[in-house]
Amino acid sequence: MTARFRIGFIGAGRMANIHAGHLQLEHDVTIVAAADIDADRAAGFTAQWGGAAYTDHRAMLDHEELDAVYICTPTATHARLGLDAAERDLHLFVEKPLDLDLAAATRLVHAVERRNLIAMTGFQWRYTEGYQRAAELIGDEPVALVNLRWYWTRPPIRWMWDRSQAGGQLVDQNIHLVDVSLGLAGPVDTVYAIYNERQANQEPEFLNWDAYAVTLHYRSGAVGVSASTYALFPEIQEPPAADFALRDRLVRVTDRGASLFVPSGVQEWPNSEPLHRGVNRAFIAALRAGDPKAVKTPLRSGLIATAVVLAANESAHTGQPVAVPALPESAPAGG
Repeated sequence: MTARFRIGFIGAGRMANIHAGHLQLEHDVTIVAAADIDADRAAGFTAQWGGAAYTDHRAMLDHEELDAVYICTPTATHARLGLDAAERDLHLFVEKPLDLDLAAATRLVHAVERRNLIAMTGFQWRYTEGYQRAAELIGDEPVALVNLRWYWTRPPIRWMWDRSQAGGQLVDQNIHLVDVSLGLAGPVDTVYAIYNERQANQEPEFLNWDAYAVTLHYRSGAVGVSASTYALFPEIQEPPAADFALRDRLVRVTDRGASLFVPSGVQEWPNSEPLHRGVNRAFIAALRAGDPKAVKTPLRSGLIATAVVLAANESAHTGQPVAVPALPESAPAGG
């Protein structure tokens, strides 16, 4: 009989339900429990997907026999919850970004590396056909310019309106495009950012920046810009996009696929499956293989992208360029 992987969720909101829906497509996966501080939300999740409902994640971790845990909670809780799971030697799927506290996120990365756990950052774009096609089109050729664009509206989840909980649009959302650029253009050394403060959104409960303009300098020599906003409307038809300018051609990645612009015209490769399908399939495949190296976006990649976007927030606060912190290449021994 094929072994079944027993999955628990910490956080039972929007993203947890998206991931759970994709896990239903895996023949050897069972959702056995979910923990959420909102009892009704936990109960609603388990009523739909199965398993026992908890309001205390530690009780779930201690009482349930689990193989892996999905962490789908507000950003500032990710590292703490991840450490609780890692200390019990549970494999991890952690929503981006890793945390608003880079030191706490680093401790989580070190913990999973020391224990040789399978631990994935939820960067679903990296698992799409569009991203994979873009990687093939760019290859080893030098990128001259990176242009990241994400036009959006007020977040649908209210805690995301508060930058003290979510970090702002660049940290909470546009980190996906930053990560795409790290994968295709290489590491970022320095950022310089300017944000504006409630220029358009005047709601008293909107405790966030409206718009984000960031300059990025890549170690390869490429330069980049990131422009994003919370000021627009949900029906905006401009998809988020990452553009890469090379000699005589432009490669574009969106959540819908990839495009190549050359003098003779445009060629497109649409994604053939939902955006979050690939990342969930890859996590379960890594569990089957028992191999942490099978994960394309380990927690360390999440840490690197988190360091870039938090450096941008620091730059916006200080008004000065900020060097992206150097991160240890491996976990320290012991501990």
